Order: sequence, then structure tokens, then C-alpha cells
Amino acid sequence: MVKITWSKQAIEDIYRIQVYFSSFSEKFSENLVDQIFEKENLIIEHPEIGRIVPELNNNNIREIIFRNFRIIYVIFDLQRISILTIHQSSRPLTSISIFD
Repeated sequence: MVKITWSKQAIEDIYRIQVYFSSFSEKFSENLVDQIFEKENLIIEHPEIGRIVPELNNNNIREIIFRNFRIIYVIFDLQRISILTIHQSSRPLTSISIFD
């Protein structure tokens, strides 16, 4: 069975997303965060479903595009996957923004 972990960075990213969107709509913010967390199930069922992150060109670091976000994760092996960050697609991706 695949074990998914969420990095501290990913949790902080989700918190920032929730705070930002709750100023517009609490309900929308809650739904958005729930939908992001639901992507975990997709990754568990199909670990290699995400595309390889073009900036890194590493077969083990992949991303799922959801709305304006890039859910970036690393496949250590078929039992261990870690979600690294939830990155806004409007910002450039750097190693600092992934491994902060």
C-alpha cells in the first residue's frame, strides 16, 4: 500500500491558500482545500499519473495540475510518496519554492 506524506511546506502552502481565499468566500476556500487534499487518492491509485516537472526533468518528481496550482510530489518508491508543495502556477518554479 502506498503511504503518502505531506511535507511541512505543502501544509503551509495549503494554509496560505485557505487564508487567502477565505477572505473572499469561506465556503469556496474550504471546498478548494478539500479538493486539493482529495488529489492524494488519485496519487495513491496512480502514482505516475502526474507529469514530470519540466523544470527539474527528474522522473521521480511529478506534478498534478489543479486549477491554478501545481501539486508537486516525489515518488521515493511504490510504497512511499511525499507531496512537496502546492505551487501557484502564475509564479516561476524554483528549487527554493519546492524545497523551502
